[in-house]
Amino acid sequence: MLVTRKGIFVNFHGLMRYILAFCFLLLTGLINGQTVLTIEGKSYTNADASWMGVSIPRSVPTKLTFRNNSITSVNTFGYMLQAGDEEPAATNNNLDGALITGNRFTWNGTDMKSITHGLFTGHNLNAVIKYNYLDHVPMGIIRKSGNNMVNTGGGVAYNIVKSGAVGINIKGMSNVNVYNNTLYTDRTTAETWRGLIYIYTHTDITPNSVSHGTKIFNNIFYTKHQTYCIQIADKESTVGLESDYNIFYCESGTPLFFYCGEVKTFAQWQALGYDTHSKVINPDFKDLVNFVPSARLDFGKDLGSTWAEGLSVNARWGTTNPETAMQNGAWQVGARVHEAPPPIAVPVNHPPIISIYSPVKSSGFTAPATITIDASASDTDGTVTKVEFYNGTTKLGERLTAPWSFTWKDVREGSYSITAIATDNSNARTTSEPVTVVVEKAAQAVNQIPSIYIISPSAGGSFDLPASLEFTANASDPDGSITKVEFYVGQNLAGECLASPYTVIIDFDTAGTYVITAKVFDNLIASAISEPVSITLSLRTPNNDRLVVYPNPTYGAFTVDLTNLPEDPDPYTVSVIGLSGRVEYRDLHRANEGRCNLNISDAPGGIYIIMTALRGKVLSTKQFIKL
Repeated sequence: MLVTRKGIFVNFHGLMRYILAFCFLLLTGLINGQTVLTIEGKSYTNADASWMGVSIPRSVPTKLTFRNNSITSVNTFGYMLQAGDEEPAATNNNLDGALITGNRFTWNGTDMKSITHGLFTGHNLNAVIKYNYLDHVPMGIIRKSGNNMVNTGGGVAYNIVKSGAVGINIKGMSNVNVYNNTLYTDRTTAETWRGLIYIYTHTDITPNSVSHGTKIFNNIFYTKHQTYCIQIADKESTVGLESDYNIFYCESGTPLFFYCGEVKTFAQWQALGYDTHSKVINPDFKDLVNFVPSARLDFGKDLGSTWAEGLSVNARWGTTNPETAMQNGAWQVGARVHEAPPPIAVPVNHPPIISIYSPVKSSGFTAPATITIDASASDTDGTVTKVEFYNGTTKLGERLTAPWSFTWKDVREGSYSITAIATDNSNARTTSEPVTVVVEKAAQAVNQIPSIYIISPSAGGSFDLPASLEFTANASDPDGSITKVEFYVGQNLAGECLASPYTVIIDFDTAGTYVITAKVFDNLIASAISEPVSITLSLRTPNNDRLVVYPNPTYGAFTVDLTNLPEDPDPYTVSVIGLSGRVEYRDLHRANEGRCNLNISDAPGGIYIIMTALRGKVLSTKQFIKL
């Protein structure tokens, strides 16, 4: 069944009609399995700070279209549009694939700390959120789940988000596409600590719900003050994260990012592998209301036909669809798309000129040969941008600037035809005349055996269990190269290294004497075995007399005397652990501190163990009772 609503809605008016419509939708869903709900051209105006927003019925599977509506409010909490659930519930997924497009959200509140949710679509997959304008909405667009939901489609695209505390919020939902949005904020760092895009794990529930696979392409990030452009709260949210082909600009300094607890500059953000093709430039908006760039911003990535239609430079919001324009030419960034410029007449291009002047034809070499190929390249009406070097059809390498030279190493015996291809600034290509060279077989040399010896740990060393010991060997080959070093415990292979330093870490959990050897292989598969090194592993019992805990029993606050611990340059790890294995306290302390005061008043009553460890080894434990 199709239900369409059009008209004007003012908060607290028309409530009975809204309830009757909801009941009718519920009955229709029960009968037909899915309701088709279109809400279009409505205007919602609210002046109540406690308003909970427009709530979409979702007791049954519903195909929702929320299009060309206006919501204006001052509420200091809750929602402006609630098209989903905050937490896992029976109504989850009933609005999957919702289309929310062409709407205008205006928040006129004054509480800059408000977390009013603007366009909320929690616990529903594959929502398409596009062509919306959000003005001063504290938390703009929210995609959230608490049960590790993974999108297979949909996305947040071609929206304009102005002056909010956070533009797009992704909490506990994976594979969210964030494409071609324009995100602007004039909030100060005192008015928001969130980024224009904020991605994090939903840790309020168990098990946690992750935000993997976020894709952030072709967006414009514009900050007046040095608030964060993109904020990644935790390492889990970096899994599958891609961000590139965006524009960043900050009026008061370099754009900033927040990555797993650390503030990053744009250069540091790029060093993490993100936004390697992105630009830090002023998008030069004509004004900070419509956010139309003065000229095309052709810096984007082609996202295909599904996302090729954006907002035109003339788009406005009302009761009909805002005007759109197709991407054309190079893909433009941001929500606004300029029409294609008129074609420009292109002059006829003359191809470049190239020849190989070294080596000369029929040059002879001895294997394994090193052959330096030198070429001369020029272009009469432009520049040479690249020269590629080939053996037959196999590419050997390329150069992007003069001198046009390439060194071909370790060439085996045989006859070879070498060519070079020049490319000019208009992508015209010219191939040189081929040059034939001959590489003759060298006299066979006798391979010398490599050598190896274990340099650490020393023979006869003793260690406490459990232990993770690092073994290092020194290996060399007088007439070749080392290809592999293997480490053995007795006759059992424990690890291998393919490159220097030749080091492995071996774990031991059983007491005894072990014989360690290392075996080396050279590039001709000759091998040698090191002298054996014997080590002894033994159990070490924690000393329970080194800790004094008082009072014991305790109501939560107690003192630990550390004076019996031996002095050490490294700090001790002091931990309080319940019998269930839950860690109630863990921190670093030095023996010379004498005493440390702890408090686990929030922990339940029972028996607890306080433990000290140094460099991963437990030195002492003590039981105490929490009343």
